[in-house]
Amino acid sequence: MKKVKGKIILIDDSPIEKNFLEESLDDQNWDIRIDYFSKSKLALEHLLENVDDIFLIISDMNMPEMSGLDLKKIIDEDSFLREKAIPFIFMSSEINLEDVRMAYAFNVQGFFKKPDTIEEQAKMLEKILKYWQTCIHPNKKFSPYSYQ
Repeated sequence: MKKVKGKIILIDDSPIEKNFLEESLDDQNWDIRIDYFSKSKLALEHLLENVDDIFLIISDMNMPEMSGLDLKKIIDEDSFLREKAIPFIFMSSEINLEDVRMAYAFNVQGFFKKPDTIEEQAKMLEKILKYWQTCIHPNKKFSPYSYQ
């Protein structure tokens, strides 16, 4: 079982994406807790109140009320949230170049097309998780052997 210290925050207006993410993580034998939010505003409230370690934020770009990009802007403008330095990536079923450009203008750490199968998503997540698990982060103790 591959473990990660912390949890993944998933923000997507489609609840099926939580199940898809859980199955993909299980497929690669990852032991990671997921906190799911169907609205960006609820995720923002959680981030502002949260003292737990958060390993990664995965957000859909197109969300009702507050888009994923609007959430990322708020995180970047808030000193408390910005200092947490939580990796933030987008996964979207519809990709257009303007959304990708806007996301990277706000220092998103990745923009990915939602895979069509659990197997494809599992392979993609494996790469993402290994990268962030071995990356030196300002809020975690560095170990050259942090990947398990």
